[in-house]
Amino acid sequence: MKMGGFFLPMLLLLRDRRLWLLGLIGALVFCIARWVVPTDSALNVVVKGGYWLILLNFILFVGVLWRLGREGWSQWKPGKAEIGAILLVLAVAGVWQAHETRGFKILADEVLLLGTSMDLHYEREATYPIRATDVQGPFQVLEGVLDKRPLFFPFVVSLVHDVTGYRPTNPFYVNMTLSVGFLALVFILGRKVGGTVWAGVLGVLLFAGLPLMAQQAAGGGFELLNMVMLAGVLWLACHFAEKPDKLSMEALYLGTLLLAQTRYESALFILPVAGLIFWGWSRIGRVILPWSIWLTPLLLAPYVLQNRQFQNNESMWELSGQGSGATAPFALSYLPNNLGHALAFFFDTSGFQPNSILFAVLGLIALPLFGIWITRVLREKKGRTSVDVAVAVMGLGLFAVTGLFMIYFWGQFDHPVIRRLSLPLHLVMMLGIFVVLAKWVTWQWKWQVTCGATVLALLLQGLPLMAKRAYEKEYTPAVEMEWRQQFLTAFPERDYLFIDQDSVFWITHHITATPIKQAQLRKEGLAYHLRNHSFSAMYVFQRYMVDEQTGTLTIDPPDDLGEGFEVEAVWEKRITTLMIGRISRITAIHEGDDVTQARPYALPSNQEARSSSRLQDVKANYLENWIEQLP
Repeated sequence: MKMGGFFLPMLLLLRDRRLWLLGLIGALVFCIARWVVPTDSALNVVVKGGYWLILLNFILFVGVLWRLGREGWSQWKPGKAEIGAILLVLAVAGVWQAHETRGFKILADEVLLLGTSMDLHYEREATYPIRATDVQGPFQVLEGVLDKRPLFFPFVVSLVHDVTGYRPTNPFYVNMTLSVGFLALVFILGRKVGGTVWAGVLGVLLFAGLPLMAQQAAGGGFELLNMVMLAGVLWLACHFAEKPDKLSMEALYLGTLLLAQTRYESALFILPVAGLIFWGWSRIGRVILPWSIWLTPLLLAPYVLQNRQFQNNESMWELSGQGSGATAPFALSYLPNNLGHALAFFFDTSGFQPNSILFAVLGLIALPLFGIWITRVLREKKGRTSVDVAVAVMGLGLFAVTGLFMIYFWGQFDHPVIRRLSLPLHLVMMLGIFVVLAKWVTWQWKWQVTCGATVLALLLQGLPLMAKRAYEKEYTPAVEMEWRQQFLTAFPERDYLFIDQDSVFWITHHITATPIKQAQLRKEGLAYHLRNHSFSAMYVFQRYMVDEQTGTLTIDPPDDLGEGFEVEAVWEKRITTLMIGRISRITAIHEGDDVTQARPYALPSNQEARSSSRLQDVKANYLENWIEQLP
């Protein structure tokens, strides 16, 4: 088998001592972060230092992109094709926003990402808040927890908080902006890989008809940033392959480091990018090592340290929560079942899956041919271009991510929470379609006809699906979260305490909140605050199951406050056919024979006036006790 000079000659590796030193430093940092540092210390490093390391990586990346694009932008003169592409991208992004309602689509992921961005903004700590109060005036986070999700998306949202002020809606506008960037990158990639403007138009139209993308464009998750980084790193890989110099290499590996900290599995792309860089070195006959590459082990340390949580706490895999009986996160035995669910997602016609059947048909036909093309490019030097090599190498990374999902215990693409994991597969299907049409189909009107079919699919399937949004209405947590948003609109005072399993949502909206389990354990604290009028009201969010035979309402056990609480319903709404959501106000709390009633605020005072110094002492003691009594 001829390798065609793809891999860096071993002699070059042995001759350059800097590579050995860099590899040794990287291995040493990895071993220390993975096995030597105690788990508590490792997580604390991420909490205290994660923001600053991501910031350093981001500044370096933006700086090198500015230098990389400075010359190109100065010479760029948009023609009719570019202007048309801009209008197409804006039109598609506008259609997505018109048909989707901005809100949290995947729970609890998106709320916890918002919470992390809030703490990064307020405290510069990589945690999401679980206890907060405004008793002293400003809203203060009392306690936070490190999330398992990578930090790059909440970091980006925190930058928006820094510039525009904190708003819980900022993630939605970040994703709206990212959707435009992603579509622009799709057009640029299509033109580069397919060799024609029509290929770029086809890529944009394929994703235009995918309701799953519209859902992400109006949500608060990290999927769109992951897709932007995937497409961006792919373009940077093509640029480096064409021009393997210091600047393009620096942009490529710094972008890859940020991609690795966008979604868990995106770290896999470190390997193909490293392989492409080795190939670039072999082309020019020398090793290029910019100074910033020596920071790579340090910049990747937060990812390694943060993933210690999975080692320390197996419950984070959520194996028991899905009712599948899975005992391991990854296994080949999950493959047949996951493939069946993937086909069910791609070819569903009920309207309850945000799919595109045409995209699936074209993509699944193209995938095996794309795989054959990749092997040919990597084996044979004759006839391939630099862009071909970059697309082939990055295609391997996309195939690896898809393969990982297929052996993942919760890798069912037709599940409401998991559908979004199919997006990297859609990207590799798009690349496959580009390659097959460009390399193997010789018909003159191939691009125009395929674009016409995609427009027809958009009209017949994509737009009706986005208009009905049936795929969102069946996902109960999202319906509940939309109702919470409506409650905030109806009760805008925000001076109340909320008891809810999803307490982080209320905290991110600057409302004091506590989980139901914590309220059960600290009933005396709630009674204290009810007695002292700490809040205008205490509300609790609960779910009730409907008995279809008798109509009896039975409270969902995790939402049960337990004995000793008297409540009155304030707002009630049907969540699903046999589930009722209810928001109630706590009117009394019983502690043995003692009963604390919710009373009006204004009562005549018979106490004598206190001196100023005495008031300050009472206030200080009261505030200390007040915070201690928070549940």
